[in-house]
Amino acid sequence: MKMGMYLRWTGARLPDAASVVRGNGSNIMKSYLTRHSTGQRGFTLTEVLVALAILGGGMFVLVNAHFSALALHLFTQEEVDSRMLLEITVARAEMGIAAEELSGGGDFGPRYPGYKWSYEAQQMGDAENPYMMDVQFYTVTATLSDSEGESTSLQFYSFINPEMTTTVQTAQ
Repeated sequence: MKMGMYLRWTGARLPDAASVVRGNGSNIMKSYLTRHSTGQRGFTLTEVLVALAILGGGMFVLVNAHFSALALHLFTQEEVDSRMLLEITVARAEMGIAAEELSGGGDFGPRYPGYKWSYEAQQMGDAENPYMMDVQFYTVTATLSDSEGESTSLQFYSFINPEMTTTVQTAQ
């Protein structure tokens, strides 16, 4: 671009080099330098809006990640509680079978309101096998029901050997 050409975006003519060196340059250069060196600093409205859009997008991502983590935590906590209560039901069923109670049920008290447990045991076995005559085998179904009416069942096998005795101590 030559120094004497008109600028497209301003329509103003740049001064030639000789007049700038002599000091009697054009008012265009003086007004350009005056406008941009007076300390008018700051952000344009577009820059502010772009920054706010980026911050808003970042906040949306963070809030969404927090909500997802909270929902996953609640779901996991319910699953852990359900699994633990089902294991307690299995333990109670094994203790009941050892005490020769083939069915039972109840709830878990005020800590887990609405949760109920039950078990059913059926004796099975092979009376023809002489080595297993003393051992009694059971098919047990333990069921855990929650407050929403959903139930989870677990079927397992248990046995009682007459040599293994269960004693219940009474309070004195």
